[in-house]
Amino acid sequence: DRTLPRDTIFLAQTPQAPQPPLVLERIFSPWVAAPDYKIADVDGDTGQLAGAYVGRLLDNTLFIGGGFYWLVNGDHGEEMRYGGLLLGWSMPAGRIIRFGGRGLVGFGTATLGTDVAFGRDVGVRDRGRPLPPQPFRYLASDDFFVFEPQLNATVQVIPHVGVEFGGGYRVTGATDALEHRLNGVSGSVAAQLTW
Repeated sequence: DRTLPRDTIFLAQTPQAPQPPLVLERIFSPWVAAPDYKIADVDGDTGQLAGAYVGRLLDNTLFIGGGFYWLVNGDHGEEMRYGGLLLGWSMPAGRIIRFGGRGLVGFGTATLGTDVAFGRDVGVRDRGRPLPPQPFRYLASDDFFVFEPQLNATVQVIPHVGVEFGGGYRVTGATDALEHRLNGVSGSVAAQLTW
């Protein structure tokens, strides 16, 4: 018979709690496509632009894609087209509403009318008075760089379909003829489809 020393301590083994099983959840990163309609300031006038954007909403937060827009109400040969890379983010504000922002960075081309007044020959008179200058209109074309930031709010109407409202400002650069005539505020509405 062996006796244990008096200072021996017995440690009782406590059973360990069962570990929960490891669960892998798929990150929701849907594809997004949207026909888009903009009312925008173009050369100090109200322009209507149609277009679309498509891309991927990574982790339901970061948007990476591209977009393209063109002026649909140009008069007498006036036109504008631009497109490029579209980057953005969004976050839910409840079950059916999302807020976010994005920016388009790219290139475009535009043709706008320019009015010039030419003076008439001083020898030509109407009832003793010189005739006023004759207005003349010509079209000026230019290529440009564009950056268009925008804030958005999206309302989910039914699963996979939402309506997006946005407001932004178009900034252009690297122009020769049209300078700041292409800059302007814009408001948009889009039908957003996700899958």
